Amino acid sequence: MPDASGLQNLLDLAGSIIDQGDGYWIKIEAWSVTPSDMIPHGIRYALTLHEP
Repeated sequence: MPDASGLQNLLDLAGSIIDQGDGYWIKIEAWSVTPSDMIPHGIRYALTLHEP
C-alpha cells in the first residue's frame, strides 16, 4: 500500500493539466473515496493524455 504522503501528493495534483508540447497535454484527476476491497487506499484517480 502507498504511504500517506504519496497519496496526498496525488490528491494535491488533482485538476492539474501538464503541457507536453505539440498540442498534447496530460490531465490528472484524483479524489478521496471510502476505502473498500476494490479501493483499499481510498483514492480514485485518472490520468489521461489528450491530443490536438
